[in-house]
Amino acid sequence: MPYITAAEVRARIDKTNIDDDTIITALITAAEIAINNWTNHPDGFEALTVATARLFVGNGKGYLLIDENAEVEKVEVKSSISDTTFTEWTAPATAVSLDGDWIPGAGDPQSPLFGQTPYDLLLVDINGGESHFTSGYLGRYSFGGDYSMSHNAARHLRPGQPTVRVTAKWGYSITPPATIKEACGMQVARWYKRLQGAMSDSLASTEFGEISYVQVLDPDIKAILFSGRYVKPATGRR
Repeated sequence: MPYITAAEVRARIDKTNIDDDTIITALITAAEIAINNWTNHPDGFEALTVATARLFVGNGKGYLLIDENAEVEKVEVKSSISDTTFTEWTAPATAVSLDGDWIPGAGDPQSPLFGQTPYDLLLVDINGGESHFTSGYLGRYSFGGDYSMSHNAARHLRPGQPTVRVTAKWGYSITPPATIKEACGMQVARWYKRLQGAMSDSLASTEFGEISYVQVLDPDIKAILFSGRYVKPATGRR
């Protein structure tokens, strides 16, 4: 589902007829992409309705960073990097219970948040039967003679192998936050007005008595996204 509907956009720009709904719908899609990219949320602010599986490189530790999701359904881990099959770990009864092999969390692995979405972290439940997510890196690589590289150095030369498979509803939340919906509607309205102005680089506003210059996202929209703490710094993973 889109963050906002064409009818909701029309209500915000005092437009009643549906003649331009095709254009408005296309602008909604473009605005969603612009907001997702600018805030660095590649999976968007509305999670998938059906859980799908993704592969991750295990780190040999008791926690694993994963992509943002609204619900984790299944975690499968290889017993060894050379295995060709995954073994399903016991899932907790609820997101905050301690009766499985893994726990979904968010934030810093040392001080994680539990029961709060989006999840971007998995932790091994010490009360379960597992101790770590199998490493997707070989311990040492030999290059002949007596020369070899440590695990940390070698991992930068060869890609890691997938040892963890996570099935989840990828995305920020089940329904987009209200502020994201409004930000999307504001951006669509702005672009729609620009289309009416023949896509000029600047527009004079009789209501505000000023000239608005073109930007990727409107400054007010950027302020909404910043104040809502939706802007996520880019990392090596995403």
